[in-house]
Amino acid sequence: MGLLLIGAATSADIFAAALGISAGGIKFPIRSAFASVLSGAAVLWLSALLASAADRILPLDIAVYISKAILLIMGLYSIFGDRIKKLLPPRKKRKGCRLYHYAEVMNDPKISDCDNSKSISPAEGIAMGIALSADSVFMGISAGIAGYAPVMIFISSLFFGMGAIALGTAVGKGLSARIKSLARIPVGGIILIILAFII
Repeated sequence: MGLLLIGAATSADIFAAALGISAGGIKFPIRSAFASVLSGAAVLWLSALLASAADRILPLDIAVYISKAILLIMGLYSIFGDRIKKLLPPRKKRKGCRLYHYAEVMNDPKISDCDNSKSISPAEGIAMGIALSADSVFMGISAGIAGYAPVMIFISSLFFGMGAIALGTAVGKGLSARIKSLARIPVGGIILIILAFII
């Protein structure tokens, strides 16, 4: 159950991004989708692998509480982060291809097509996957501390990520502007908070 929720939480963001990309008339080829999911899963796996050694240093009870705290903080940040950023001074927007950060991709997924080719290339997919893996770092740390096998976390992330892109791409093609706004509901943040109380 925990692995399923981890997979769902890490794929919620890429589902929303794929939906926005598809709704904008941009193609998301399977090799680019796989590159995006693979890069995000690799970040998740590496952070889980490094964190799995924490139980050799910390007592199990402390490690579990740290894990729960990380998940809870990330869940709350995912839900309320955009509201907090609106209170901060606006940053200048830079043009051209570069590595975008999480909030930029979630606010406007179409920027992932930085060369305006109307198709996400494998390189652009990797950049998007890395940008959306901000929460995966903390998710991986938390899952590793909680005792989940890094390999199983990696496989779960790959499976759910590819499914999320396929579903988001299919659904995004026929959505109205009003329905598209539903994709911005922070499902990943909600799942992270649920995980904080069940692991």
